[in-house]
Amino acid sequence: MSTVNSNVSSLSTGVSNLQKSGVANYFKADGKLDGSDDAKVSTGSNSVAIGANSANQSVLGTDRDNVVSVGSVGKERQIINVAAGTENFDAVNVSQLNSLSTSTSAGLGSLSTGLSTTNSNVGSLSTSTSTALSTNTSSINSLSTGLSSNTSNVNSLSTGLSATTSNVSSLSSSTSSGIASLSTGISSLSTGLSQVGSLSTGLSNMANGAASLSTSLKPLVDASTAANANGATIGATTIGGANSNGSVRTRGTSGTTINNVNAATCGSVSGVDATGLGLCAQATKDGATAIGSNAQATDTNTTAVGFRALASQAGSVAIGYNARATGDPTVAVGNDALASGNDAVALGAGAQATANRSVALGAYSIANQANTVSVGAAGSERRITNVAPGINLTDAVNVSQLRDIQNQIGDIKRIAYAGIAMSMAATGAVMPTLYGGEKGLGVGIGSYQGYGALSLQFRSVSKKGNSAWGIGVSSTGTNTGLSVGYGLRWQ
Repeated sequence: MSTVNSNVSSLSTGVSNLQKSGVANYFKADGKLDGSDDAKVSTGSNSVAIGANSANQSVLGTDRDNVVSVGSVGKERQIINVAAGTENFDAVNVSQLNSLSTSTSAGLGSLSTGLSTTNSNVGSLSTSTSTALSTNTSSINSLSTGLSSNTSNVNSLSTGLSATTSNVSSLSSSTSSGIASLSTGISSLSTGLSQVGSLSTGLSNMANGAASLSTSLKPLVDASTAANANGATIGATTIGGANSNGSVRTRGTSGTTINNVNAATCGSVSGVDATGLGLCAQATKDGATAIGSNAQATDTNTTAVGFRALASQAGSVAIGYNARATGDPTVAVGNDALASGNDAVALGAGAQATANRSVALGAYSIANQANTVSVGAAGSERRITNVAPGINLTDAVNVSQLRDIQNQIGDIKRIAYAGIAMSMAATGAVMPTLYGGEKGLGVGIGSYQGYGALSLQFRSVSKKGNSAWGIGVSSTGTNTGLSVGYGLRWQ
């Protein structure tokens, strides 16, 4: 024991002398007691190196002041059985660091997700974060990328992260350097991440709101796209304003005044002495007249009056909405009237004169045969009234004239029927054979078509028997017939 005590005493003296030197103290594990170890002496002031170093290499960290080193570059050592630190300047163990790493990773992950959906440019945050975390290669790099497009300034995050210079991913497995200042850095990092959490929540709500707005506007965008694809133009409508239920009103109870209306450029008046009046009215030949919106008088001396009226052959006239005089020349008067046959005339709404020199008179009358006049259509015939009695051979006759003819024919029929009946009665009168000096009387009855007659016949023969005469009477009661005859015989 005395030898041991002597050695301990000399060790204490050596240590004391070593501490009083102006250089850092160095201890080598399994080192020699005679102080002949081959490790370099630490160059930092107030530093301690523990453990053997390889030859000609600086002890890890011993060129820095106020540090404790347990190895060298490439030969790091673990410090085990470290209790959880409780004070600001205590060392922390892996258990504490794992908990911090988990919460930090979750916070940074949500921050990256929240910031990825916003278009704000947090330039100052990106700059400070990128500088402070320049040595990190783990998920913190994605934080710098996620924040690079944001413009909001998060100064507290920059301040909190600037004190951390170690790689967070390797910090959980290595505590070889900067352990004394790690607690302070982590504390600042915790404060910064707290604000990052609120930023993540705020930006997440902003992203949700933007997503909701995008969802609400999508049907409108789709409808607008479809309308534009079909040539429609979507714009504001302000004529007359809107009523209480949101409908657009184009005229009020007293009408709506429209100002600042540009003149239409679709009309054309190009013929000599031509006249065009109305939106898109066209009078394109000499003497043509087009009056009304989209009225067209497109040949010489044509006249088109009315919305969409058309006179396309020389001398044609079209009057009325969509009236069309397309024959050479023709007249169409009335809404939707059509005169397409040459020299045809259509008068009345929907009247059609499609044959040459045909005339359609009255609404929806149809004249589809040449040289005819129509006052109706099949199933929709009309009477022509107040017609004077015809005189010339080609004049129309009226019903009065027709009835006179019919009455005359009836009278003739009755007389004829009665005459036939009397003739049959006379024929039926039977006369016996008479001889010289004899006389005879015969009676006959006849009927025809409801008419009856009675006939009497008288005959007388001369005494010589060579001559005879006779007389006969036939009557229907209304009409009477008489016959007389004489006969002569000789040898």
